[in-house]
Amino acid sequence: MIVVHCFHQLEAAADWRDAIDALNLASDRPDPFSTYAFYAHVLRQPALFPPGARLWLLLACDESGVLRGCLPLRLREQRVLGRRSQRLDLLTAEVSDRPRLLLRSGDEQPVSTAMFDYLLSRRREWTLLEFQQQDADSALRPPSSVLRHCRQRYWPNAANGNIAIRWPSLAGYYAALSKKFRSNLSRQMRQLLAAGEVELLASSDPDTLPALFALYCSVESHSWKARTDAGFDHATQLGRHYHGLIAGDPPMALGIQLLLLDGLPIAGLICAGFGSHCYALHIVYDERVARLAPGSAILFLGVRAAIAGGYRCFSLMWGYGYYKARWLAAMSDTRSVQFYRPFGGHDLRRRLGDLGRRWRPGAATAALSNPARDSLDRAEATLPDQAWAEYADPARQERHAALVRTVRAGRGEFLDATQLAALMPFETRLPPPPHPATRGAQPSAHVGHADGSGVIAWPAAAGIDSGN
Repeated sequence: MIVVHCFHQLEAAADWRDAIDALNLASDRPDPFSTYAFYAHVLRQPALFPPGARLWLLLACDESGVLRGCLPLRLREQRVLGRRSQRLDLLTAEVSDRPRLLLRSGDEQPVSTAMFDYLLSRRREWTLLEFQQQDADSALRPPSSVLRHCRQRYWPNAANGNIAIRWPSLAGYYAALSKKFRSNLSRQMRQLLAAGEVELLASSDPDTLPALFALYCSVESHSWKARTDAGFDHATQLGRHYHGLIAGDPPMALGIQLLLLDGLPIAGLICAGFGSHCYALHIVYDERVARLAPGSAILFLGVRAAIAGGYRCFSLMWGYGYYKARWLAAMSDTRSVQFYRPFGGHDLRRRLGDLGRRWRPGAATAALSNPARDSLDRAEATLPDQAWAEYADPARQERHAALVRTVRAGRGEFLDATQLAALMPFETRLPPPPHPATRGAQPSAHVGHADGSGVIAWPAAAGIDSGN
């Protein structure tokens, strides 16, 4: 028999910390987002766990008291059609890779049934139960008892993309890309290298990451995301999520890569290593130099880091499936599984929405696009071109130079344009470097050792088998 316990304070479940983490590692898809430490991090972020929200940490145990399942949820009160309504959904939905019911393979049916039975027993406390980003392998399959008491609906979410690393080198990966994409990528990289002095700064050293993150935020402030809800800096809630991961004790090996052009940051990538997976958590580029495709360059270098780190999978997370497929990511469709308490506020709003969509065919697929970015693209099409030099004021350059010096004083991988060109698996029209060693790199426990190609491997999470 499976018994479900609900904890509304994470500290009350502290005795289960090791069991939760062990269950994650024993599951069929271990990830850093299904750990006690990550749950604690999310609970500290107002953007992810707003004031007034309540934790529902469901732990399913067998007769012997062994943990068999874990499902972290949050309950939030919302005003829907003038009525107070309660939404119960997944705690890590916005910031994880396909949040899930945590369990061991083979336990899907008994644990899922026990979880749904418990949630159904407390259905008067919620009007909407939603499990976001569930793929075809989701263990959250409701028993018939739930369907007798709730209205169920599926809603499409953005697809999830993963690049299975099956190449021993960047050259092998590049050769596997489509001919047209290879041509575009090599042309864009040559344009970038010819535009000025291009450099790469990369580190996973905890002492170096804060300065790299400050430079990353500088790029983000000039990206299209800065004018949408996807934007962040040190002062905003979403920015605090990433700042908290870097400044805290995350259950993953964090790393940041940054591209500089003439000393100014133009693109960045935040990655996390856990087990055999490397996750691309966030990517930005300065839209003022969009014609140089710095976003493509930093993502290509991210694939290089994943290969060098010995990872088996480079996860591009969710969204922009049409673009990620070009990078050889296998896309998995995901959807929200929604359960409505009949005649509750959320149910009534859903009915009105369904009625409206009958009169507006195609509206149901709106969740798969990014209307904020689309509107920005339309607006920017009318803007005149502005020279990069306009933004390179001395004060700003000095601020960036000071941060770059701080990064270089730490441990990491620092490559100039010539060294970057030598790493590319295509002709760049730049002379080869006099020596392939990485300039300024200092091997440590936090960064890999330089090999013959000048690559410093992205580290695997401490204590986790990386699959090498």
